[in-house]
Amino acid sequence: LVLDVGGVGFELIVSHRTLLTVGGIGEPAILHTSLSIRENEWLIFAFPAQEEKELFSILQTVSGVGPKLALAVVSTLGVTQLIEAIVSDNHKMVSQAPGVGPKVAQRIILELKSRVEEWNQRRGLSRPADGQAPSRAAEEVQIILEGLGYTATEINMALKKARDEQVADDVEELVRYSLKVLGSTAVSTQ
Repeated sequence: LVLDVGGVGFELIVSHRTLLTVGGIGEPAILHTSLSIRENEWLIFAFPAQEEKELFSILQTVSGVGPKLALAVVSTLGVTQLIEAIVSDNHKMVSQAPGVGPKVAQRIILELKSRVEEWNQRRGLSRPADGQAPSRAAEEVQIILEGLGYTATEINMALKKARDEQVADDVEELVRYSLKVLGSTAVSTQ
């Protein structure tokens, strides 16, 4: 994404999900930014929600997690699922993000569990209910959709929409709904 400021273009690094929600060229958009300065590299990361930016910053406090890996984790899981995964010690869910293996997922959960719980309470959000952890049906749907070639980000987005729309917790229903959502997303991005 390029931000035009008085004729000077600033490249913003965003997730695929953010690109889908921003709108067209020239349309107004509000993004929350974070500047990452390394030895010879200045990078601007942008997020559609303040919560994503805050989690992005919190993730970077984990040893071995830089800004690009933190962006991958936040964009793959989203705020709600990432909080659920950390609070419920779900290593498998955290390791769905590209570049996150089991050891890094374990380190993220170990180092951030209490901090994320505190952050979640400060934000006025309740602790995710145990019933919101991925059901067995949702896990099966993830495996099916992965087999069809969908990415973890796409799958998580579809399953989140299914939860929001209160689709029945049935493998067949979830697959049907997810394919419908993923099909409409593919059409809108072409």
